[in-house]
Amino acid sequence: MQTPVETRYTTMNYTIEKASSDDYAAILNVMEPWNMHHVPSAEMGELDLSCFFVARLSGHVAGAAGYKLLSPDQGKTMLLGIRPEFSGMRIGRSLQNTMLDSMYNAGIKMVLTNADRPATILWYKKHYGYRQIGTLKKICDFGLSDVDHWVTLEMNLERYMLSKNEL
Repeated sequence: MQTPVETRYTTMNYTIEKASSDDYAAILNVMEPWNMHHVPSAEMGELDLSCFFVARLSGHVAGAAGYKLLSPDQGKTMLLGIRPEFSGMRIGRSLQNTMLDSMYNAGIKMVLTNADRPATILWYKKHYGYRQIGTLKKICDFGLSDVDHWVTLEMNLERYMLSKNEL
């Protein structure tokens, strides 16, 4: 089990830790403002909490992120969300970094991500070196209701981790 990572942001402290079965409802609550709480659904199957992390702030789940192993060397991020009131605290970045570390430690070399928000797509590209490799039609209302497709992004996790370690 991963040791919680304590991160400090101005006067607010939060920890990133493995999700437990007790966190399921809180994870869906975090995803609700982003319309990513319809789980299970045609867009999102049941969550495997063994591959999920939560950000705790004052004992409450402020953010959550998870992934899925697709093959021995390929993973896919499943959900990443932060309660709107905690935006700007770098919680999303901490969750993403923790997910990537966990996938890398599991032997993953390539990571897929689907996103529909232009700002999120730019964030993935700018901070993590993702590149767009296609689009995928949405099956049901999930994420942005007025966008009918996902942008599929891919990152070379091995290259990203090596470049991160060189800094």
